[in-house]
Amino acid sequence: MQKKYGIALMFVLVFMLIINQWQLSALNKMAAMASSQANAAAPANPTASETMLSPEIAAVASELLARGVPPVYGAKLGVSFDDPTAAINVLAPLEQDTRLNKLTGALLQRYIAIGQQTACEFCCGATTLVFPDGSKACACAHSAAMRGVIAYLLTTEGNTMSDQQILAEANKWKSVFFPAPTVQKYLASQGRQTASPALPAQVGGC
Repeated sequence: MQKKYGIALMFVLVFMLIINQWQLSALNKMAAMASSQANAAAPANPTASETMLSPEIAAVASELLARGVPPVYGAKLGVSFDDPTAAINVLAPLEQDTRLNKLTGALLQRYIAIGQQTACEFCCGATTLVFPDGSKACACAHSAAMRGVIAYLLTTEGNTMSDQQILAEANKWKSVFFPAPTVQKYLASQGRQTASPALPAQVGGC
């Protein structure tokens, strides 16, 4: 009889041990899930580009840096000021040196006139986008994209847009290609602080 009780007690102990292990395993899984959810909910450390700007810098950046889809040509080309890197790949092939239908005559002269009024100086130090003969003054991708938008607008909107309007579009792209230098240059021109703002110095490769 005692032997039967001993066997029964052993089975009870083994059963209780199995139940205990199962409960511990379940608790560990619940703890792991809770930890995973907490980590997912926790905000990531801010990157340099997410650093809060001072109110003054934020106001200037909002005024100078273009945002959204260009109303005249953005939807047609699928470009946005909010994604400058992707836009470079679309706009750069449209410049005079690489486009299939070369600009000639009056359009070429306008292209040269506009291209000599701006530059991607923050990248390569060039003082114009093009030389007097219309050839590119800088081989960087930013410069090519700026020339590309000029050539495209001359071809598609040349009858309705003035040279100054087209130039303004090219400079909008320069602002999003070089956010920090654009803001810094403006502040310096106003005699205000010129410390480098918490903005990217360059967006997209040269």
